[in-house]
Amino acid sequence: INAEYGGRWFDMRCVNTTSSQWSYYIEGCTECNYNVQFLNNVPPDKVKHWIINKTSTHLNIVCNKVTVLNFNFATDSDPDKTDGKHNWSREAESVLIYFDVKLLLIMQ
Repeated sequence: INAEYGGRWFDMRCVNTTSSQWSYYIEGCTECNYNVQFLNNVPPDKVKHWIINKTSTHLNIVCNKVTVLNFNFATDSDPDKTDGKHNWSREAESVLIYFDVKLLLIMQ
């Protein structure tokens, strides 16, 4: 799942369908590598209902009523990433969501 918030990029992907392990990347806040940051406690359910909420201070992700990420742009960003807090604190007028259809078909 990829999302663009007014020019800021967020990506999360399923690394292991068997264990329901998901990694994520937040542009300007985390290393651009999908095997470094992982979502916590993603439910193993085959059908997943995602709620993604961005505030001026946090990116929150809930999957099937379980909070799997509560990322604070100021305190959770990598030490060498200094632009993330400023960039992500801005409001977004629109959000674009992209899905990799091949991945969705494989996971069913």
